[in-house]
Amino acid sequence: MSNSLTRTQFETELDELRNTLLEMGAIVDRMVANAVQALGTGDTALAERVIFDDDAVDELDLQVESDCMRLLALQQPMARDLRLIGTVFKVITDLERIGDHAVDIAKVARKFARVGFSKVLVDIPRLSESARGMLRHALEAFVRHDLPLVGKVVEADDEVDKLFHQFRDDIHEAMKKDSELVVEASYLLFVCHYLERIADHAVNIAERVHYVETGELAQLAKSHKTHS
Repeated sequence: MSNSLTRTQFETELDELRNTLLEMGAIVDRMVANAVQALGTGDTALAERVIFDDDAVDELDLQVESDCMRLLALQQPMARDLRLIGTVFKVITDLERIGDHAVDIAKVARKFARVGFSKVLVDIPRLSESARGMLRHALEAFVRHDLPLVGKVVEADDEVDKLFHQFRDDIHEAMKKDSELVVEASYLLFVCHYLERIADHAVNIAERVHYVETGELAQLAKSHKTHS
């Protein structure tokens, strides 16, 4: 077997790896959207769908990890290929955790539907759209090798942080003014935190794209926090 054929096969495997990663990204993005919609509408069936979809994310996580290990074992990747495979390892972890946060939000939505909370304290969909936009841009940057798009993700994180702190302050103020809102407000505070964490995972992905393209590991977001 010639080296050129081996390289061609390897590049085909890498393309399949990217496609599976994007499939995983599309699922978790949909999960976040559905979870927030369920929160706003009280649609328990939609919330249950989010929880069900998490199984598909977990399966893809294992599939991608297995494919990465196989490529490392059977091929001799060049430096950039190694960075790419290592990045895929990291990205699937961030995507899996985004899926977990979507499930967390869906569980809050299910609880809200059961007890009839009003859900009007803060603009959760606005925060969700910002975080989801970051995720989509980070994955697009990965596919396009687009460093300027990485920069946009990092810039958007500052806006998400501002929104999160504003909403957190608004929720705290509502809790002080009306003790009957404390339980509802506490759950919404959790939801805001989950969405802020999703944005942080999008930054993680963007930073790994920067690493693939430049060979430099860097913390790009000034306010970026390291989360488990």
